[in-house]
Amino acid sequence: MASIREKHAQLYTPIYDELMIRSFAEHEQKHKLLSKEIMDSTKEYKVSGLSTLGRWVSASEGATGGYEDPVLDYAKTYTQEKFWDKIEISFEAADQDEYALLKREGQASGMGIGARDLVEATMAAHLYNGFSVASPDGQYLFSNSHPKNSEETGTTYDNLLSGAFSHDKLEDAEAQIANNFFTLKGIPILPSEDAYIVYPPALAGTVDRVLNDRATERPDTTQRDFNRYAGRYKQCNWIYLCSQLGGSDTAWYIIYPRLGYFKIIWNAKPHFTSWIDEDKEFYIFKGRCLFASGIDNWRVGFASTGL
Repeated sequence: MASIREKHAQLYTPIYDELMIRSFAEHEQKHKLLSKEIMDSTKEYKVSGLSTLGRWVSASEGATGGYEDPVLDYAKTYTQEKFWDKIEISFEAADQDEYALLKREGQASGMGIGARDLVEATMAAHLYNGFSVASPDGQYLFSNSHPKNSEETGTTYDNLLSGAFSHDKLEDAEAQIANNFFTLKGIPILPSEDAYIVYPPALAGTVDRVLNDRATERPDTTQRDFNRYAGRYKQCNWIYLCSQLGGSDTAWYIIYPRLGYFKIIWNAKPHFTSWIDEDKEFYIFKGRCLFASGIDNWRVGFASTGL
């Protein structure tokens, strides 16, 4: 009897698996635009890299020396965490209703949606908590007092922007970035074309008007100036940053994905398994994933609370 039941349950396993994976991926996941995805099978993933080298120095003919030591970056350890969801279907339900397993397709699909919600919410929280949670250097992720490196703590950098998003505040932000975006060795980090303006839905109209509306003119002015921001930034309207989901309706961010400081480390991506509990007399279907995530360097970007 067990083997018959097993075949009965396994008939639906690939169906449930497909439904879960499809619903997990059916909508664009905004964290994929901003973060670096890593596959790693270890329990802990450690980031403790060295700095790049600094500016070359002058040397005279026949001189020796010129060697340079890198600077150790602040370390961060990512610890994998397991997440799951389960469906139980009793033998009696399956015995008394031949469509009992089929009727749970919606729940299998819901598992995928729940997994996507988990990942998106977890990743977004790393940004909106950046105003109150410390980064590896001991300062809030978005702070006006990040030490240059672990050896030169007297020099500090500022990636905490101010004010509500606007054309003029974006202009102020660019000036601040130019004065504070440096490597551990003090070499300027040049903003790249893959920079994202990241914001909650409440700011969608404001950001659209600054970056897109009247592309050859400056918005909302009588001077009809050239709009220098048209096409300069990519946009990421992320619902998981909104106040309803724990974030803020006013905060905005400038994020640089190419630097790779925003990470999701997968040990096991969402997948589906099933088994039969003969003691309880249940078919059990389980969705499971294992991952860690976070931001290991404040140079991931700049942000304002919008206030």
